[in-house]
Amino acid sequence: MQNIITDYLKKRACHGGWPLAGETRGQPCSCAVVIPALAEHACLFDTLFALTASSSAAVASTQVIIVINNRKPPHAAADDIADNTRTLEALKQCAAQHVFAPLRLAWADAASPGCELPEKEGVGLARKIGGDHALRLFAAAGKPGAPIVHLDADSPPAPGYLDAILAFYASGAQWGGYAAYQHPTDAATRQGRVMIAYEIYLRYHELSLQYAGSPYAYPALGSVMSSAARAYAAAGGMNRRCAGEDFYFMQQLVKTGVLRQIPHALVYPSGRQSQRTPFGTGRAVTAGNNDAHVFASLFHPESYEVLRRWLALAAEAITLPGGAVLDRAAGIHPELVRLLEKRGFTKAWERIAVNHPEPANRLRQFHVWFDGLRAIQLVHHLRDTAFPNVSASEAIAALSARLESDKTIRLRALYQKIAPYVSRPRR
Repeated sequence: MQNIITDYLKKRACHGGWPLAGETRGQPCSCAVVIPALAEHACLFDTLFALTASSSAAVASTQVIIVINNRKPPHAAADDIADNTRTLEALKQCAAQHVFAPLRLAWADAASPGCELPEKEGVGLARKIGGDHALRLFAAAGKPGAPIVHLDADSPPAPGYLDAILAFYASGAQWGGYAAYQHPTDAATRQGRVMIAYEIYLRYHELSLQYAGSPYAYPALGSVMSSAARAYAAAGGMNRRCAGEDFYFMQQLVKTGVLRQIPHALVYPSGRQSQRTPFGTGRAVTAGNNDAHVFASLFHPESYEVLRRWLALAAEAITLPGGAVLDRAAGIHPELVRLLEKRGFTKAWERIAVNHPEPANRLRQFHVWFDGLRAIQLVHHLRDTAFPNVSASEAIAALSARLESDKTIRLRALYQKIAPYVSRPRR
């Protein structure tokens, strides 16, 4: 496994152009927290203080790596560049005065003139720079099982967060994990209601994937994900997408190992509006504030039922030829077959069968092919061709009848906060 890390650092790492400043020396750390920051002066330092609300031992063994980033003008706003300059100066002062001690504070400058991110890069590259630096530190310390944790500058963790992270990865056997999350849930304002509705969408989709038996049932939020150093390298490191980098990185963790929820780790993502990425939480809040109907509906529960039956069929028919599997899939829904044919299912199935003759390995490789992206593509296809979205209340009631758990109870409670304000979906 050390060879995977070494090979990654030689061939795929990109941190060299953005060296670390601040504190990285001393005893090897046991945990690294990577925080990308673009115009986050107002939020970052509260998040750093929140990280110190763990045991002294946990805080002292944690290395924070902040990546202050922006593109060159005119591809970055002047106000954002000025904010980043203030943040860099504040970080230098905090480090000199040991404001967050015993937390180890380091940063990479990807914002100052000559250091900026390339024109078409964004948060994905910023996370990758930090993750690659963390991997280098753990490689030098001989700690392939140590966690590389990802936070957002506006997403402070709850007290005890670092203790929970270190306890989860203490055995050295864990591959990847994700924290619980809770957005602001004040229904008194429109923005608060939109944020609640967005969290309902995230939780509904995650729980529906869980019901369907998909291994990709996780919250795709950059502020909750983490992995062991060796898993980070095996997954190919952080991808460089300007949005969706969290979804694809977590998907790679599932494809290469196992992703589990971390007990007692909780993060509070921001509910603010943002235009910094093409999609994601900030964009969703902005869209919701501009369109009263955006979150009035959810994917039809029957779409996830089709997904559940399809995944069950794949497991049952793992030794059958691809054509026979498609014939049986037609009994689930004809639109399922149309999508599978469009995605080249038969060739993929036969290729998997040739390369992986043992049924258990074959099934695992099927899930590598029919991944989280293909699952959501199926749900979207069924929405457009067979099962239009339904009201949030109807969707949540159906899910609760199928999957009763503490999480569905919380989902219903969240919906009750905004139910008086939710208009019916447009048909």
